[in-house]
Amino acid sequence: MLLSVNKMHLNLIISNKLFRFITFLFLAYTAYGCGEEANLTNTSIDPPSIDSLITDSLALSSFRKESPFDLGDVQAKFYQEIPYDSKVRTQFDIWIPESDVPTGLVLYTHGGGFTSGNKGTVYSPKKNGLWDWPKDIRYLLKNKIAFATIRYSLLDSVETEGIKKSINDVQRALQFIRHHDELLNLAKNRVVLIGNSAGASISLLIALNDESANENSDDQILRESTRVQGVVVRETQASFNIEDRWTFDVFGDYDISFDEIFNLIRFRFLKFYGVSDMEEYETVEIDEYRKSVDMLELLTHDDPPLWVNNTLESLNHPLTSGLSLYHHPFHARALKEKADEVGVENVCYYGKNPAIFSDPSNESWTDFCIRMISE
Repeated sequence: MLLSVNKMHLNLIISNKLFRFITFLFLAYTAYGCGEEANLTNTSIDPPSIDSLITDSLALSSFRKESPFDLGDVQAKFYQEIPYDSKVRTQFDIWIPESDVPTGLVLYTHGGGFTSGNKGTVYSPKKNGLWDWPKDIRYLLKNKIAFATIRYSLLDSVETEGIKKSINDVQRALQFIRHHDELLNLAKNRVVLIGNSAGASISLLIALNDESANENSDDQILRESTRVQGVVVRETQASFNIEDRWTFDVFGDYDISFDEIFNLIRFRFLKFYGVSDMEEYETVEIDEYRKSVDMLELLTHDDPPLWVNNTLESLNHPLTSGLSLYHHPFHARALKEKADEVGVENVCYYGKNPAIFSDPSNESWTDFCIRMISE
């Protein structure tokens, strides 16, 4: 009789956990819509326990899907929509190559000006030769390097946190994946961050910051390291201390004023810092915020090597358009000059019509990743 009661109790526990898990998946599916490019909000869906969802291989297998592009002769598994936090936009996809030993990892953060974009951008090649994702991911997988792509929270129409909200999400994704390194067959000390546009700035701000692991945190994930072996960025910004750095360091050749920059991007500019007007912006707190997202200030001799490419935009006046301002070749120039000054290895390419600088090595971003992970 006692054995029968225990079995009934165990079955009830299992059924309850299964129900909660299925409920979470249903809510997630409903929130995401039916496609990768659904317009996701930042609302939390509060699943029962994010971390518990992939604590073993059986749980991980529930996220196994067919790769969204042909892997050819590459032997690898693809997992989709793995949640790393409880917000609607905090999931990642990952391709893991078959390997008898733990593999390195390339972790991608999408662009979109902190207001749009999605992790599914890597499912197909991009125009203008910016990335040939399927080809490049296959190449990394052949070299026994896993590839993950992250979705993160975007700026809201009324924003109070600023870009740190996105940065903190991506940093947590890095720590979450490291926390589950054995399950994912990853070498947690061999990671390269890569990103495009806003994702490039996020990657730089994580890679160039000091160690952010909190060894005393009750959250085991936050105890993981945030330091990486390299960072790859395309169409990046040099700093998000826009008022000081863009006016004087990045665009000093053009003698443009902060007012001119602000007038071109005023609404998004205020969102970057989580404020609604210039009165809120002009405070000591926002002065400190700007310093904390200043990649040029953060870049020091002990930082990982950089691979930088700003060759999509022509050498136009930065006030020609928002894209010219955000993706101007001189952002890459400023990063290279600072890296050279402090002694950080860098491979840089910038300028179009004409090209201004091309690293003599002609090293591709994928070969850079392989080299950083192999060293």
